[in-house]
Amino acid sequence: MKRASVLLTALLAATMLVAQEKTATVNMVDLVRFHPNRERDRKLMQDTEKEYQAKLDKQRDRFEQLRGEYEKAVKEARNPALNDKARAEAEDKAIRHRDVLAEADRDLRQEMQKLQRELGELDARLLRQVTGDIREVITKFAKEGKYGVILDATTLAYSDPKLEVTDAVLKLMGVDPKVRQEAKEKAEQAEKAEKAATESK
Repeated sequence: MKRASVLLTALLAATMLVAQEKTATVNMVDLVRFHPNRERDRKLMQDTEKEYQAKLDKQRDRFEQLRGEYEKAVKEARNPALNDKARAEAEDKAIRHRDVLAEADRDLRQEMQKLQRELGELDARLLRQVTGDIREVITKFAKEGKYGVILDATTLAYSDPKLEVTDAVLKLMGVDPKVRQEAKEKAEQAEKAEKAATESK
């Protein structure tokens, strides 16, 4: 009982300490979205995706060629004009083509999975770099502004808009906060237009 009382007192003290600390919030989604490297990262992702797609297209073309050869071999094996020996040879040829086709199909699927995994890993790595950079900027901002706590507003049920310092952090990242405001206005206009179009139906 005494231990529970001590824990409760410590918890209350910690809560009061946080409450006394200078607190702010940021919109992490916007900080990531408007980070100076995000456009470069998006281009790198698109270029890598195109490169991977070209590899897959080449492999798909090879697969289609093999399928054509297999279908041709099957058709030859079904030719009623063949004698027993010729039919047996044609069937063996068709089976060999089928095995090669199955292997090519397996290779294509494995390559697709591998390239998707590599793309996902690249995206995660780039995002980690950006969020790491943002955390450094937020830490610098917090130290300069003597903030005890800076929370991510996108994960909170509610936070007072007056606490938000996203624009100030964007400035520190070398980004004009107007870009964020313009994107917000554009999204709102698009939402209104979509709503009006839905209502007019």
